[in-house]
Amino acid sequence: MKITENKLSESKIELLIELERTDIEQDLQAASKRISDTIEIPGFRKGLAPYDVLCRHIGGEMKIYEEAIEHIVNRTAIKALQEKKYETFGKPNVSIQKTVPPFGVSYKIAISLMPKIELGDTSKIKVQKNEPAVSEDETQKVINNLLEMRATESQTDRAAAKGDKVILDLEIKRAAVIIENGKTNDFPLILGEGKFIPGFEDNVIGMKTGEHKKFELEFPKEYYEKSVAGKRAEFNVKLKQIFERKLPDFNDEFVKSMGDYKSADDFKKKVQENLRFEKSREEQERYQMKVMDELVKVSKVGELSEDVVHEEVHKMIAELEQSTTQQGMKFDDYLKSIKKSKQDLEKDFEPKAKERLKIMLVAREFGKLENVKVTEEEIKKEIEISKKAYQNQPELLPRFESEDYKNYMRNALTSKKIFETLVQKISS
Repeated sequence: MKITENKLSESKIELLIELERTDIEQDLQAASKRISDTIEIPGFRKGLAPYDVLCRHIGGEMKIYEEAIEHIVNRTAIKALQEKKYETFGKPNVSIQKTVPPFGVSYKIAISLMPKIELGDTSKIKVQKNEPAVSEDETQKVINNLLEMRATESQTDRAAAKGDKVILDLEIKRAAVIIENGKTNDFPLILGEGKFIPGFEDNVIGMKTGEHKKFELEFPKEYYEKSVAGKRAEFNVKLKQIFERKLPDFNDEFVKSMGDYKSADDFKKKVQENLRFEKSREEQERYQMKVMDELVKVSKVGELSEDVVHEEVHKMIAELEQSTTQQGMKFDDYLKSIKKSKQDLEKDFEPKAKERLKIMLVAREFGKLENVKVTEEEIKKEIEISKKAYQNQPELLPRFESEDYKNYMRNALTSKKIFETLVQKISS
């Protein structure tokens, strides 16, 4: 195996790997066995045809080379990188240069190098930790939401009033044309919640069952659908049903129906405890992230290759696409609503991608310096917790035993420990 180096930049290097026939013979033999296992050759059982017989049967040795090439690259690239003792970062780019049976093969592999990290002085990091407080309004909001969930509804013939639930047919037009997604039937709306654009509910209040009404409103300038943001539109509403909603009283009887609570005051205290716990968790996450941000600021990170940055950008776009889809919106529709293309997002996300990579690299270097490690016992414990959480979905349980999930859990626990160790270090 001959390796020729070509340094493309401070952060990227290209290797030309040239392999003789003897270097790849084992891969060719293994590839021929895989092919032979899948086809019928007269006079031989599957998998037992000699190499030269197989070549004649499939039209030449080139097909064996094509089957073997991925295995050749994977095996020899790892060997070459280990031999050169490169510390790589991100995915390598491979381009095949020569595959000419019965000779060897050659390929180029472009790799991004791990940038040099010079950690800053942690004693210079000063971050204010906030004490989480729970207000009366926040507590009451949780209680009101619970009361809303237990509300009873009864259909009424009177005019719609604040607090009622109404069922509407709705059309929204601009220049006499229905806007995109501007027509819906049986649209439920609770009057007074303010979940639609300002002024809409005010126009519905006072309407009666079966009544039609047309009115104009202006969409807010910050409306998510950019094509109508800040513009006037005509609303055509038909009120189909009105339901009077009655909320239960917040008293001892109500809270006892919610679980093992002694009184309304006891329930309220539990709500405050839960809010305080959640706020403490959020504050801890904010504090840890802020501390790491400060460590990045006082540290020096070497050049990041364009390939690594682009890879991170694509990962961020994939995360956004998944989040958008989970909310029930097509990603193409989302892009239209913000008037941007994927290429626009790539450009917008590049600074954030660099920031994420720097945080990851600095955290990794800090973890190495502090010898942060996760034991197999800790991984096993977390996996058992995951299994219990999904015990009612047995079809998912094998996933938690896979090597991919174990590696995911190892990385997640290591990252958690690194952040906790950093916080302890600046606090001591």
